[in-house]
Amino acid sequence: MRFYFRKFGLLLAILVLFTFFCVAGQEARQAQAQEATANEIPPMIDMSLPDKPIILKVAYDDPTLWPKSSNVPYPEHAYALFFKDYVERTSSGKIKVELFGGGSIGTYRQTLEMVQNGSLDINIGTGSLGSFFEPIQLITIPYVFLSDDVVEEFFDNSSFWAQLMDKMEKQTGFKYLSIGQNGWRHFTNNVREIRKPEDLKGLKFRVMESPVYVKLIESLGASAVPIAWNETYTALQTGVVDGHENGLAPIALGKIYEVQKYLTLDGHVWSEDIMVMNANKFNSLPIAAQQIIKQGAKLGAEADRVAERMVSNIVEYEIIAKHMQIYIPTADEIQRFRELAQPAVIEYLQGKLGKEVVDTFLLEVKKAEARTGWRR
Repeated sequence: MRFYFRKFGLLLAILVLFTFFCVAGQEARQAQAQEATANEIPPMIDMSLPDKPIILKVAYDDPTLWPKSSNVPYPEHAYALFFKDYVERTSSGKIKVELFGGGSIGTYRQTLEMVQNGSLDINIGTGSLGSFFEPIQLITIPYVFLSDDVVEEFFDNSSFWAQLMDKMEKQTGFKYLSIGQNGWRHFTNNVREIRKPEDLKGLKFRVMESPVYVKLIESLGASAVPIAWNETYTALQTGVVDGHENGLAPIALGKIYEVQKYLTLDGHVWSEDIMVMNANKFNSLPIAAQQIIKQGAKLGAEADRVAERMVSNIVEYEIIAKHMQIYIPTADEIQRFRELAQPAVIEYLQGKLGKEVVDTFLLEVKKAEARTGWRR
């Protein structure tokens, strides 16, 4: 009996070993096949374009005088010019780009509606996209971005942002192409210098027609009055409001320095210049055209970012500094503003978008900070 048990045990061991080597061999073959597939380089895309030119109409608000009659390359115009140059040259003129700057065919909201309904192809702008796709408001959480390098790392490399933009396309019909910057937003007023949150108490501030900006101002003890941009100068001049918040380029472009005395460079919100396209138009184009447009948009966004810094920090900063009393808060002072303003806006957005979405966004920003060396 013992002999049979020994024989059975030996057969069982041989069977286990045989099975092991068969499975191991199969796994090794699968791994080799996967490695071979991974090392295969896909064929080049078809670069041919139709003989009939593809026309792309692009709208934006910034002035179009540079470089012919102005030394100021306003960001959206630089964005559009670099996009046009790259797309037309790379396509050998088979894609034509027509630019409509200076708000010549409507307000930003109006031109977004035109992109959505297909009567306009592409739009570049800031401020109104959140009313079409509410999660965009996440980027207006006050003091959420630490610096320009964190901003660029987040928008260029965050999978969360990419997924959000895919969701926007499905829900709104806007195809996200790229994002530049409209500058950091600061406080101006005509009553007193703002060094700490308490200095805003009792003041009335013009804000964009956005609940997030209303929450921001109210969290600091001031009153928020939504007023259209084209009415802001007069509202400040006549005392309807005491101050407003904006980037340096709009402050210079709108000559706000003529009717405001104090400027605090707190950078409470980083604002975007975002390029979107009618998704149906984009998806109907040949793959080669789509690739050229995406790369042109990327280069345009890079030009926009550089232009905004040049305009805000050098060209027009000198003009503003001649007319306004400027204060630059310390890191500790900024932290006091952050501690008051952030929770109010975060709570509002959690109610609108859900806690998970807001928390994921905040975590992704922290990861971008780590990748750029701001966290250890």
